Amino acid sequence: MNRLMNIARDAQIHQVDGATEEEVGDFENGDGMGPQLNPMRPYLETGRHTTWNDELSEMFIEHFQEEEEVSFTEKDKDNVGEMFLARIARLSRTWQDCQNLSQEAREEKRQRANELGRRNTRRVDVSYSFF
Repeated sequence: MNRLMNIARDAQIHQVDGATEEEVGDFENGDGMGPQLNPMRPYLETGRHTTWNDELSEMFIEHFQEEEEVSFTEKDKDNVGEMFLARIARLSRTWQDCQNLSQEAREEKRQRANELGRRNTRRVDVSYSFF
C-alpha cells in the first residue's frame, strides 16, 4: 500500500497528494473521474468511509490478488477491505496531525519519537539481560 502511495514509511503520509474534497464530491455526484490505484491518492480529510476510499479499497483488493497470484473468497475480500479502510483511517489521523505542523515541527516530533523509542528499547534490553 505504501508503495502505491510512493512512500516508504507511514510517517511520510504528509507527502502524499491525497484526493481533494472537490474531486471526491464530483466523483460521488457522478461528475468526475474516480480514484486511480497508481499513484494511490486516498481521501485523507476524514477517517470516515467515503465512496472514493471504498472504490480504492476494491481496486486494491483486485491488485493484491493479481500481484500475489491468489484468489480471495468473498469473506476474504470483506476482511481485506475492512483492513484497508481501517489503515486509511489511521493514516488520515497522522496526515491531519501533520497538516497543522511546519516542517521544523514535524522534524522535532520525529526526533522526539526516535529518542523515546531508543530509550524504551534500552529498557527492554536491560531488563532481559538479567534472565
